[in-house]
Amino acid sequence: GDVLHAAQYPWSHNGIFSAYDAASIRRGHQVYKEVCSSCHSMKFMHYRNLVGVCYTEDEAKVLASEIEVEDGPDDNGEMFDRPGKLNDAFPSPYSSEELARSINNGALPPDLSLITKSRHDGENYLFALLTGYKDPPAGVTV
Repeated sequence: GDVLHAAQYPWSHNGIFSAYDAASIRRGHQVYKEVCSSCHSMKFMHYRNLVGVCYTEDEAKVLASEIEVEDGPDDNGEMFDRPGKLNDAFPSPYSSEELARSINNGALPPDLSLITKSRHDGENYLFALLTGYKDPPAGVTV
């Protein structure tokens, strides 16, 4: 059947000698942390992945230290919480897939770690998804 494709955008990082815009990536991380992370995980992203891309090593260490990570066991066989480190993954909003589904009407919010690689026309798809919401037509209740 007919397939609706996302609009094509001239991304500044698509050229041979182009690079990602660090300020945009930093802003994207901030939006993820403040908005998206309440539902979506990024289980394949670690704080070390931010170093040299949009944060210095010291800045990334501070971000990592803001989370609590269960670690252990210690010498007594007990698990304990510690501040995050660069090698820790971003925290998941849910402790299990079952909890995520029960809170979201049976749907599992997709992990966003590889979203642009896992969707056809990835970055254009994601841009369309994030900017494509409009008010419903008059008389339609959503």
